[in-house]
Amino acid sequence: MFQHLRKIALTSVTGLALLLSAHAQEPVKEWKVYSPDHSLQINLELKDGNLSYKVQHSGADIIGQSKLGIESTTEKFSNGLSFVNEQKRKINEIYTLPTGKYHVYHATANQASITFANSNKSNITVELRAFNDGVAFRYRFPDSAKTYTLIKELTEFTIPQASAWMMQQDTESSYEGVFQNGIPSGTASKDSSGWAFPALFHTKDHWLYVSESNTTGDNAAMHLQQNCDNGVYKMAFPKTNESLGKGSAYPVTKTPFATAWRLIIAGKDPGVIMQSNMVSHLAAPNALGDISWVQPGRSSWSWWSDHASSRNITTLKRFVDLSAKMKWEYSLVDANWNMPTTGGKIEDLVQYAKQKKVKLTLWYNSGGPYNNVTEQPRDVMFNPESRKQELKKLHDWGVKAIKVDFFNSDKQNTMQLYQDILKDAAKEEIMVIFHGCTMPRGWARTYPNLLAMEAVRGAENYGWSTEFAMDAAQYNTIFVFTRNVAGSMDYTPVTFSDYKDFPHTTTNTHELALSVVFESGMLHFADSDSSYLSQDASVKAFLSDVPNSWDDTKYIQGEPGKEVILARRKGKNWYIAGINGENKSKNYTIELPFLYSRNAFHGTIYTDGNTPREIKHRDIVQEKGNKLTVSMMPKGGFVMVLKP
Repeated sequence: MFQHLRKIALTSVTGLALLLSAHAQEPVKEWKVYSPDHSLQINLELKDGNLSYKVQHSGADIIGQSKLGIESTTEKFSNGLSFVNEQKRKINEIYTLPTGKYHVYHATANQASITFANSNKSNITVELRAFNDGVAFRYRFPDSAKTYTLIKELTEFTIPQASAWMMQQDTESSYEGVFQNGIPSGTASKDSSGWAFPALFHTKDHWLYVSESNTTGDNAAMHLQQNCDNGVYKMAFPKTNESLGKGSAYPVTKTPFATAWRLIIAGKDPGVIMQSNMVSHLAAPNALGDISWVQPGRSSWSWWSDHASSRNITTLKRFVDLSAKMKWEYSLVDANWNMPTTGGKIEDLVQYAKQKKVKLTLWYNSGGPYNNVTEQPRDVMFNPESRKQELKKLHDWGVKAIKVDFFNSDKQNTMQLYQDILKDAAKEEIMVIFHGCTMPRGWARTYPNLLAMEAVRGAENYGWSTEFAMDAAQYNTIFVFTRNVAGSMDYTPVTFSDYKDFPHTTTNTHELALSVVFESGMLHFADSDSSYLSQDASVKAFLSDVPNSWDDTKYIQGEPGKEVILARRKGKNWYIAGINGENKSKNYTIELPFLYSRNAFHGTIYTDGNTPREIKHRDIVQEKGNKLTVSMMPKGGFVMVLKP
């Protein structure tokens, strides 16, 4: 009897050992998605119920093995996962946008959607996409009629040893901080606010750009945690004190839904980053239908040179006159225009602008209980009914655009507010610029009436920052490879004048070149009317003609913090511009192979003069095969216009 029981016990132990051994040796499952040209691949791995991924370029790891997973208050999709199914598809989309680096966009990628079940039999799908210039992934929750509050995301980006260009996540999520210039990867941010998107890295052999796209009202906008030991960067939800502490930091939504795409643009040189359209490609397609009424353009702006101007109709008429003389399509009226004004009323300005054939943009405070900024008008863009009534009034007035400011949050409720404003404005055929806002997350494809967003330490900082004035040249080169990659950027450039206490250290030609180097669907020229009208006739002619919507964009050379040289095409005309981010003179010999379809181009080149404030210009003929030789002063620049 004892021997029989002992035999049963040994058999049970042996069976358990075999079962445990089988579980321990359970094969790792792996899924690979290749870019159309097979240069890039993203590998998803399921091991012991846990998910991770890595990214390879030509077989070399450019993103090391990194965790995936997400948790809600009721479900964990971070361990104990089992494979359910896989679906594959090819992406081949052609679309047009009124703004951006191009007019026609072509997205080609391979996608795999792999679904897993957790121990509760709830499902999560990890969607992977591979483009020729990067990869992306997101979490999709395919089950029906469940409510999830997302409270933890395990997603990591394991970056090899690299230099990094990153910006501290600021307390109001307005993305107007300073990009650190080439710091070691793995450097912790200065406090628990963490690092903002986008983040740019340069490893030994690659440039990597990490950000997100297609953030909807189902999501909060994410950023990166403070600590990133050994180059492992982790996702973070918004801070609880945003929106004056109102609204949840954790998104709450009903299934089915998906998170935003987490994207990694990758290439051997920084031009791949600068020219990439992945942020747009990953966004939802145009939700507005006919957008023939969306018209990007150039605008005068009185506030930079005269903060009180928006309550003085006489002054505002001067800036309407400036737009008319310079052939700019718009003029911006800034804060407090609805308060008592001198020289007439806002309705008088509306009529005056119509007579001058200049279209107006009016400023609004996003308002509501989520900010306490007092500038007017406030609250009307927050409340749905008052917003619709106001937009209808603006439509009847003939106002073509609004600038909405001071959102101060990345929480889910603010993401929804952005998109509600865009949708309601579109119904009245009104275009939108966002200020005091999050960085672009692909919305300009979904809502093409979004012309630009701020989210940058722009020219307004000349009004109060010695540090900005000293380092603006360096910042400007960094923005080309970071912030402006994400979407149109309302930097408000080309300021020749000096604030009394914070004079420019950039040259005037550097400032002129920013009209081409920076891309924005609404190009606000920020300087005074007297400054622009006093320029040389050739400079005024350039400012009158320079486009702000483009058919093509080419990277020529440069690196963040050093210099940028690029070319943009409108129709048959090419605009080639460069800025020097360093305090030393530089000489360049530049090849322009994209011009070689014709024998010769004629045009004008603007270069630094004998002093930082002088802009020299001369006529040139650029013949087929000839190289362009150009010099830039310390913190200088150049810009040229070539026509067939």
